Amino acid sequence: MFKSKSMPWRHAAAIGLFVVGLYVLCLVWRVLLVDPEVVRFHLLALKTAFPGFQGMDAASMLWGGVLSFVYGFLASLAFHGLHKGCCGLKG
Repeated sequence: MFKSKSMPWRHAAAIGLFVVGLYVLCLVWRVLLVDPEVVRFHLLALKTAFPGFQGMDAASMLWGGVLSFVYGFLASLAFHGLHKGCCGLKG
């Protein structure tokens, strides 16, 4: 069905999209925060995790989504590189 050589790339893309989903949840969580200190800390955490993130404007949110995908993609490829055969086909 699938060639085993393409599996790390497919998993990396899936993990990248999953991390983008977590990033979107983080942005939604930001809207629900009411304490100004927590909002300030949340913005600082986003600026630390995503270089170039400036605030809750469209360009920064898009850039954070791109970086989220890249982080998830690279982390998955690194995991596959360290654990060869972890997701191989069975049977």
